[in-house]
Amino acid sequence: MDNVIDEAMFETVGSNDASQEIPQMPIGNEGNFKMPSLEQFLEMLETMDSMSDEEKEQLKSEVLRNSMKGRRLETGFSDYLVFLTMVVIIASVFVFFGYKLYLSLTEKERKREEKLKAKQAKKKK
Repeated sequence: MDNVIDEAMFETVGSNDASQEIPQMPIGNEGNFKMPSLEQFLEMLETMDSMSDEEKEQLKSEVLRNSMKGRRLETGFSDYLVFLTMVVIIASVFVFFGYKLYLSLTEKERKREEKLKAKQAKKKK
């Protein structure tokens, strides 16, 4: 079965588009889409006739609530405590491996010196 679009439905959609003014999307010089600023979006929202005033206000309030412009970063004591705990854990891991490396190197140096002393003592005999 072929996909067929009802011509009456197509005509009604076409007639609605002619009576409504579509807001222009901001397009850059090269023809690519440029994201509108918050103010431009709110202006475009006010010019839309297809939405009711209640829908416009609801969308406007959701956009303003979700925008990063009005948000403050809220950090509390628990955030600092988690950060400091992570820093202490990472630092302690580095200190542990550094200490083990130091012990290993000093032990190798001590063994090398003992071996050299034993060799020199053997030569003197």
